[in-house]
Amino acid sequence: MTNTAIQLSAELKAAIAEAAQRTGMSEHDYILAAIHQKLIYDDPALDDYDEAERRWQEFQQTGMAIPHEEVIEYFERRMAGEKVDPPKARKIKA
Repeated sequence: MTNTAIQLSAELKAAIAEAAQRTGMSEHDYILAAIHQKLIYDDPALDDYDEAERRWQEFQQTGMAIPHEEVIEYFERRMAGEKVDPPKARKIKA
């Protein structure tokens, strides 16, 4: 991993610390989760119906996917500070 330094106002730093403590996360992991959520939210491909349709058709043809439960478990473990490999796509039933 690489490091990136950011400057936070005292108010934002305090809000992050409070939210991280409330959720049982470290400040570092809380910031990573917030950045990840923002990236997903801003990804135009995720809001694009055509892209969603293309992905659905690809799944229909290949059957390759990652079960939702495994994705959730992966991110929960990552946010808890564990170093885990991401889940791998495999053939599943729709």
